Amino acid sequence: MDEPGAVLAPDDAVVPAAWVAREPGSAWCPDAIAALLGDEFVRAAAADPCVIAQGDEVWQVRGASVRGKSHAHRGEHRDDALAVHAADGLLLLCVADGAGSSALSRVGAAVTARLVVERTAARHAAGSPDDAASSRLGTAMAHAVHDAAVRLHELAAAAGVSPTALRTTVILVAICGDLILVSQVGDGAVLMQRHDGSVLRVGAMRETAWAGEVTCFVPDACAMTQAAELRQASAGDMSLIALMTDGIDDPFHPLEQSGAALVEQWRHGTMEPIGTATQAIGG
Repeated sequence: MDEPGAVLAPDDAVVPAAWVAREPGSAWCPDAIAALLGDEFVRAAAADPCVIAQGDEVWQVRGASVRGKSHAHRGEHRDDALAVHAADGLLLLCVADGAGSSALSRVGAAVTARLVVERTAARHAAGSPDDAASSRLGTAMAHAVHDAAVRLHELAAAAGVSPTALRTTVILVAICGDLILVSQVGDGAVLMQRHDGSVLRVGAMRETAWAGEVTCFVPDACAMTQAAELRQASAGDMSLIALMTDGIDDPFHPLEQSGAALVEQWRHGTMEPIGTATQAIGG
């Protein structure tokens, strides 16, 4: 005979959880790191949301980073970062996402995003014009990620913490003329839409079948090797290029099937929660 199940009395009614956006309860970074980065950098990096609107003579750039709902509820800082460089015929787009298990990953993300665009631009400008365009630009991109890793090691030493405390993913897209190069360390995604409307994912695929399982970050020793595994595309074929961290990538996984639905949301808007749009298969 089955045992009777428990029955909730009216006084036992479950109260729904209430989400509250709380201000961060700790400084964005330790004083030792703030002294090296400067007040202006720290203020900009800690701002929430972060919005970018610029571009060049060909591309319009729009970017945004905002604290996730759970981060805001726990009173944590925004972990994502983004940066753009547009000058001298070179457009650089970068997003980075601090590892959730690393205490200062937000610092790693902000420093890495800013530094890789600055160093890529500087190294590309200093490169030999006799080098092939893809080689010159690709070398600059890979070495810029190495520069960021070195900087994170320096900041970790100043704060007396392990470099793993600043772990971050990074995606860097460079556009120079008709050449597009994509460099990626960790998760996140690059989505492109062709002029015919078809959508494709360009860059590293998810490392495992599970969200959040990343085996290589900046400043790990493996980062430069991953960063040097460049993907190439033709800018003339594309009408949209989107970089995203896993906060956007995960709800639409796998992007190979649902990327078109995501682009549709960006172009036309939606009243549905993220990730619930009808999935369409892209090219």
